[in-house]
Amino acid sequence: MINLIRADLRRVLRRPTLYIFAGLMLLFAILGGLSSDAMEMMNIEKNDTAYLVAIMASVPILITLYGDDFRSGSMITVIGRGVSRTKLLVAKLITSSILLFGFYVLAFIEFYVFHTFLLNAYYSPKQTALTVLMIFLGWFRNVALFAFASILMYALWNVAAGIVTILGLIAFLRILLMAVNKEGTIYYLTTDGMIDKGYSAVMAGNFPYQFIIVAVYVTAFIVIGSLFFKRKELDL
Repeated sequence: MINLIRADLRRVLRRPTLYIFAGLMLLFAILGGLSSDAMEMMNIEKNDTAYLVAIMASVPILITLYGDDFRSGSMITVIGRGVSRTKLLVAKLITSSILLFGFYVLAFIEFYVFHTFLLNAYYSPKQTALTVLMIFLGWFRNVALFAFASILMYALWNVAAGIVTILGLIAFLRILLMAVNKEGTIYYLTTDGMIDKGYSAVMAGNFPYQFIIVAVYVTAFIVIGSLFFKRKELDL
């Protein structure tokens, strides 16, 4: 599995697509607004990690990591060499997680550099810790979305299905569920809702058991995606 991950990382990191989207992400974050007030800046960062970073990271990773394999048939070649479909699915998700982590680290560096050096404003240790937590949870939220989207990608053998799923969940999930269920009980059963509740638990000084539930969700998504992948007829 390590060889699969290493090979995918080398292949994807040679493509300019990731760097173009990373540059656009940084540009849009700057144009979207910066503030010398630490609390206001943290609210901006929270929105950016939930929407801007998630979108600008997800699209190029799906295109370069999954799209190329689906089009070229290289994934089928790997399966033909005896690699199990479950191992391949997990390797792809781990690779996606590593690439996503890179985008979120880049976002944190941007927030910190612009806020500290260009705006001449400083985070308190607590605010720095909360910013790190927001970045981590943004990454965790996106990994869960990738795991869910992989179900449709492998079932339909179509990367566009994954892109539409992730963009739809990022942009409309909270709005749609809150409109249907104003109390939010349905939303808080989703991975996004669980992560939000976990963040609130941390802020209140409680143990965020919701993060464990999200990990269980991700495991379930992997199992379901693997089942669809195993049932998919491929020309080996």
